[in-house]
Amino acid sequence: MTDKRLLVFSTLAGCLSFSETAHRMGISQPAVTKHIATLEAEIGAALFVRYGRSVTLTEKGRELQRAADKILAGYAEIENIKG
Repeated sequence: MTDKRLLVFSTLAGCLSFSETAHRMGISQPAVTKHIATLEAEIGAALFVRYGRSVTLTEKGRELQRAADKILAGYAEIENIKG
């Protein structure tokens, strides 16, 4: 159980590379971009500042990262319950 968009966001926030995120998650780079664009539309703010091939988190991105860490930890806890 997980929210794919949050997992993509968390991975990107950790490595700060769209191509590396795609590689780690086994999805295409356009899929990573789409997941992030969907989250940004839902949040109503940019989550990353793009500088050519690199990115950094915005303040809203850092806020979401803190919340996503908690949510993803909760999903991991549920997986442990399932056995």
